[in-house]
Amino acid sequence: MQTYSYTASDSLGKVLHGVIPAENDLDLANKVSGLGHYLIRAKVVANPVKVNYRLRRLKPRDVLTFTIHLYALLDSGAHLSSALGDLARDAAVDDVRKLIEDIRLRVEGGMSLRESLSYHPKSFPKIYTSIVGAGESTGKLLSALKDLIGLLEWQLELKSKMTEAMVYPLTLICAMMGVVILLVVKVIPIFEPLFAQGGISLPLPTRIVLGVSSFVRSFWYLCLATPVLLVVGYKFYYSTPGGRYVIDNFKLKLPVFGELLRKVALSRFCRTFAISLKSGVTVLSSLDIASEVVGNIRLERSVAKARDSVNVGEKISTSLQATGDFPPLVVRMIGVGEQSGSLPEALDKVNLFYDREVPATIKMMFTFFEPAMIVVIGVVVGGIAISVLLPMFQLAQVIGD
Repeated sequence: MQTYSYTASDSLGKVLHGVIPAENDLDLANKVSGLGHYLIRAKVVANPVKVNYRLRRLKPRDVLTFTIHLYALLDSGAHLSSALGDLARDAAVDDVRKLIEDIRLRVEGGMSLRESLSYHPKSFPKIYTSIVGAGESTGKLLSALKDLIGLLEWQLELKSKMTEAMVYPLTLICAMMGVVILLVVKVIPIFEPLFAQGGISLPLPTRIVLGVSSFVRSFWYLCLATPVLLVVGYKFYYSTPGGRYVIDNFKLKLPVFGELLRKVALSRFCRTFAISLKSGVTVLSSLDIASEVVGNIRLERSVAKARDSVNVGEKISTSLQATGDFPPLVVRMIGVGEQSGSLPEALDKVNLFYDREVPATIKMMFTFFEPAMIVVIGVVVGGIAISVLLPMFQLAQVIGD
């Protein structure tokens, strides 16, 4: 079995380029003809070149840019290796240039684009390489890259919405903590000598606030270390299979926020499942890919369980319904798509629904969270202020008597 780099044309006369393994020239011609193309010329390529660069992971934005530019070059008729060479030369960052150059050398050495990309799983996940591989095997690489561009743009937009949902609450929490720390560390100590000299019995709220203030000033290093230890402990526990399941399961049960996470996960599942099927990936492989992108181990296990049921002959809709983690809308639409033979289109409709629901849920979170945080800040700051004012009133009465 040898690897050939070939040039062909489709029924419309458009020139195409590709790499394909074949036993001999006749076998190559038959394979290219089987794709509906006319072979123009071909040559045997050498063994893959090994590259030992230590390459960093590409950012999602870099992967999107790479895909857009590769699609544009291939659509204009450029050969795959030439397109990769142009992208490597034009790369603004040295690490990106090295990674693309590594992919080019592997392609020129006889590997398919999917195989070359799979050497960089942190930059190009399974869904990316699977869709590219399906596009190569069916002669629809350009269509596959176009689908990937839409998917990557959607993922970045979804991430931006989630970041927007998190920034505002975190900002309010940090502001509240800053105000409380300022009052406890700087303001309360000013009144402490005055209370001690007044010779009055301090109310319970005042004693609590003074005790907290004294503890924070005396053991400030513990106050700084505790959040760090909590974060480290959280990450360690989340890195274990059992811990991740417990935390992800708890997240889904949170009010409002849990609903948002579930909708985001279902949107990812439907979008990824639909694009994988459209690109020619098998149903079982598409379910495998979709399970990896939902972002929640509980839902991931549910999809994997449904995949096992589909593997033994069950319908996709029935298998998903049996898990209890997929709402009736998703199950019903997938069932309709299975019956009509238009499953990708049905999944697209579900995804469109959740694309509208996610911003609406985020807006509802803001509507709920903003007044709730204002109330919490008011209670905390007001409680501290009252704890200071109560002994002041007592002092005023003593001085007045």
